[in-house]
Amino acid sequence: MSDIQKDIPIEELSKLATKCLIDNFGYFNAMEFISSLIDEGRKMPADYTEWRREHLFEGMTDEEILNDAIGYAKNNHLN
Repeated sequence: MSDIQKDIPIEELSKLATKCLIDNFGYFNAMEFISSLIDEGRKMPADYTEWRREHLFEGMTDEEILNDAIGYAKNNHLN
């Protein structure tokens, strides 16, 4: 899987993630989701990876999450 970009700058990642949310769920729902992450982040434990697995991508492996993100980017011409 040599076409996987692993080190995306946080600014670019934030822009792509926000666009993905807005495109798929609309502006209001995207902003509400981001707001909930911020609120949840205030309660987030020190181990973010554990929190992420339990709340954001329950039941998905890191590889599945990455493959879904890559597929979305390719299908939406984001790469």
